[in-house]
Amino acid sequence: MTRYGYRPVHALTERAAAWLASMAPRAASVAIGEIPRKVLAIKFGGLGDGAIVRSLLECFRTLHPEIEVDVLVDQKTREVMSCASGAKVWFYNSRSDGLGRSIRLLQAVRRAGYGAAVDFEQHSVLTASFAWAAGIPIRIGLAPPGANSRLKLLTHPVEFREGDSMWSAMAALLRVLDPNLPGLAAAKPIPCGQEAAAWGRKWLDARSAGKQSRLVAIHLGVGPRARYRQWPLPRFVELAEIIRRKDSNLRILLTGGANEEPLAREFAARYRGDSFDATAVGSVELTGALLSQSDLLICSDTGVMHLGAALGVPTVGLFGPNTPRCWGPVGPRAAYVYKTRLKCSPCIDSYRRIIPDACVAEEWGRCMLDIAADDVMDAARRVIAGNWLD
Repeated sequence: MTRYGYRPVHALTERAAAWLASMAPRAASVAIGEIPRKVLAIKFGGLGDGAIVRSLLECFRTLHPEIEVDVLVDQKTREVMSCASGAKVWFYNSRSDGLGRSIRLLQAVRRAGYGAAVDFEQHSVLTASFAWAAGIPIRIGLAPPGANSRLKLLTHPVEFREGDSMWSAMAALLRVLDPNLPGLAAAKPIPCGQEAAAWGRKWLDARSAGKQSRLVAIHLGVGPRARYRQWPLPRFVELAEIIRRKDSNLRILLTGGANEEPLAREFAARYRGDSFDATAVGSVELTGALLSQSDLLICSDTGVMHLGAALGVPTVGLFGPNTPRCWGPVGPRAAYVYKTRLKCSPCIDSYRRIIPDACVAEEWGRCMLDIAADDVMDAARRVIAGNWLD
């Protein structure tokens, strides 16, 4: 098994913080009357997590426009948590920044005078320690069951239950500040900046040769870890051909990064219609601008899946090794496909930050192979606008 980890310096600091917190008295609970005028939202790591949190923050801001909600983020969540928001962004680069930068950041946040911190990390003692050291009086965060050093640093711990969806767990944190925060049906789409939206339209127009047709976004990869989460590329090609029979001018948008670029080339070589390679876009915000122009997004369980769903794009997520009960896409038009009956599925436990090094099924990736193109079409028909897939 591989556990999600930190850089060595962060791992040592995490252990030291946990040891010190274990000896400290538990933080006293603070009564919340009115919501503090300045709130700090903390989320490091995970594009998908960041998209969920941002959608929740948009809902909170809509209900409380008078509240200043700023964010503390790292390089993985910076764009999705801050683009087109107007929020103050406190940034820590977890790949390169060290102790000196963290101390300067702590001093600046302390001077900002936040009345509450909402820590959306699930396990980190470092983020809880940061909010405590910054002198923020109300500290809300998830607390795993059992003895936990993180628990002692939070004034308002919220039990982290593995059966809950990640959306429900994170929404529970904001409900400490506002118990009337609406449920899943009130999920707010993430806004796309005007500049980015204009760039997206121009990018697509330059490649469409004046064609007016449906645009279907496909994210072929899953990143470098746990490749067995990936739906086979031939299945994506088969699905695209089925959709193309509904609209001969169909355009396929292939999103991703460097990991997906070879897959995009192979897809283009196999697919008989038009496809656009957007793997070199290099920006979450610009990728989001392209997704916003799409009629449908189809991908395996990835951060892009959560990004598309949070943008309000009709989204179908494909699941096998992970459970959609906890990590299914959330949005006004979102669905998932989970067809396997293998006993070893789900094998990924993201709540405990554990992921198998390799697929343990008799046939590699069998749980994803159990998803047929027709299954995806059925799910897509439930989320698209109109009936153009019929």
